[in-house]
Amino acid sequence: MHLIILALPYVFQLALIIHIIKTNKPFYWLYLIIFIPYLGGVAYILIELLPALLSSREIRQAGQSLARTLNPSAELKKLEEQLKNQDTVSNRSALAQAYIEAERFSDALPLTESCLTGPFADDAALLFLHAQALYGNGRVEEAAAILEKLQKKQSLSSVTEKLFDIQVRSSLLKQPLTDDFEKLWNESKNFEAGFYYVQALVKSGKDGSAADSDETNREKARLVIEDMQRILKTYRNFSRSIGAEWLKKAKSLV
Repeated sequence: MHLIILALPYVFQLALIIHIIKTNKPFYWLYLIIFIPYLGGVAYILIELLPALLSSREIRQAGQSLARTLNPSAELKKLEEQLKNQDTVSNRSALAQAYIEAERFSDALPLTESCLTGPFADDAALLFLHAQALYGNGRVEEAAAILEKLQKKQSLSSVTEKLFDIQVRSSLLKQPLTDDFEKLWNESKNFEAGFYYVQALVKSGKDGSAADSDETNREKARLVIEDMQRILKTYRNFSRSIGAEWLKKAKSLV
């Protein structure tokens, strides 16, 4: 145990060195960490890692979504007041996101449209938000066109973005893209993706022409649910999260 404690600073330094090399950071960080061990490591975290972490769009959105889930009406009022006091693209997009999560798509659409001007006209995050608002208002083809544009720019990287893209294409083709849902579920093991894969399997089974298609797809859906249950048992802290709600919704379909 004593040896492990002594080795920790060296393991920490090695992890930072690997991160610098893999992310192509300036090589002077290597010299600082090697020749000024502790101070160099702390400086790297404060200057390079921490700002990147705090500016991560997904982390910001996760925090905002959690606040809206815990107290949706209070969070909406706060964002509305914030926009009244300071009309900025950031505040407009934050309120639009809240409206979308509250399924108030008609309120979100004017906000997303107003954001896409000037230097923000081709902003990937704002375009995705606008696509969500369009889709919620039944304008599926327009939403699909935006997502196709983002796909060409390789701007759809998160599970949420990929999942929404599959949903829109499914709506456009008027059939559930079960293979795409399956691929995303297997890649991510994200419970929201699991729910929509189960939903696609059940819907596809009902629409299928083969006599056994419904039962075959329901069996696949049950296997997905079993996989979700296994993951919840393995990561007990996760069972107290929103993942349990997605599992509950998935089970209600089968």
